[in-house]
Amino acid sequence: MMKLLLVPNTYKEVADSLQVANLFFKYLKKDNRIKIIKKPISDGGDAFLNICKNNFRLKSISYEITRGYNNELMPVEIAYDEKKSTVYVESAEILGLKVIPQNERNPSVINSKGLGDLLQILKKEAEAKKLNINKIYVGIGGTGTNDLALGACSRFGLRIFNDYNELEIQPINYHKVKRIEWHEQNFPFRIITIIDVNNKLLGKTGATLIFGKQKGANNEELKIIEKGFENIISILIKMGIIDSADNFSGAGGGLAAGLSIFFNAEYKKAKDFILEDLGIGKFKNEVDYVVTGEGSFDTQSLMEKGSGIIIDVFQNSAKKIFLVCGKIDSEVKEKLNEKICCIELSKYFNSTKESIENFEKGIELACREIMKNL
Repeated sequence: MMKLLLVPNTYKEVADSLQVANLFFKYLKKDNRIKIIKKPISDGGDAFLNICKNNFRLKSISYEITRGYNNELMPVEIAYDEKKSTVYVESAEILGLKVIPQNERNPSVINSKGLGDLLQILKKEAEAKKLNINKIYVGIGGTGTNDLALGACSRFGLRIFNDYNELEIQPINYHKVKRIEWHEQNFPFRIITIIDVNNKLLGKTGATLIFGKQKGANNEELKIIEKGFENIISILIKMGIIDSADNFSGAGGGLAAGLSIFFNAEYKKAKDFILEDLGIGKFKNEVDYVVTGEGSFDTQSLMEKGSGIIIDVFQNSAKKIFLVCGKIDSEVKEKLNEKICCIELSKYFNSTKESIENFEKGIELACREIMKNL
């Protein structure tokens, strides 16, 4: 019997990786030639919390925090491992595109204050011994913010000023900043960010210029935000808080970098989280076929994001990898190993809208194609 490893990532704003894995399993199990090992993944972005709960059997706890785009309160869930004194937080549940209405998606003005609310609550819970917390894992990815975590830091006293006045913490204002007020924070726990991309904070391949547009910024806003990031970094260097921006991640619109700069957060690469914590690495050399995928596969996917990680790990050991996505960039497709069988769900339908509305049918048709090619 052939062994098939089923490791989809989330299809952003369509279905999370758990739902996707169940759909693939529903149709692939009809083929009695294969033994299916179902292991949906998250690279720190959408579905991070659900994947952690599914794998680690965690307790859910809810709190109220502030929305990133207004001052309304919203409920947010964390996952808690009492035995290991560990909390898991998904930034996409707090700041993600999935919780920001289309008409509010403007990363030049919204910020990460909601995450700051949550970290402040957890700090108080730990200090009051209501929760025993040694570590907090924060999944970084799928965010609609691009604020260098200054919004989160504002809940711990960070303020920004021009020559005369205090400025609102919005990335559109960062290029005007002349002074930053900040006092170092001490937490009773370690903060570890799971970063879903391998790119720098600044520059052409940095946080803003690569990912800002998909968050809702136009070209002019991207230039202003990038200039603002450069300005903030310059001020932090003068303050002696950092030496340079070179070693800071561009993940989450600078969220990972900001948490590292201001809260001494540690980085953990999504690859390590997927292979070690989720245990996917143990299946290398143990399976014949692999099925993975996500909504859109492009150059960003090869920057150590979910499906790109799976391809990198299994392309030399598996007989074939089936990459099933809504769309796959044609230039990226040409660069992939010949073992990668690309299946685009969009080819089964007349439009992207139709493809999304008939997502399950697309998965069913893809499964038929997979079974023919085993």
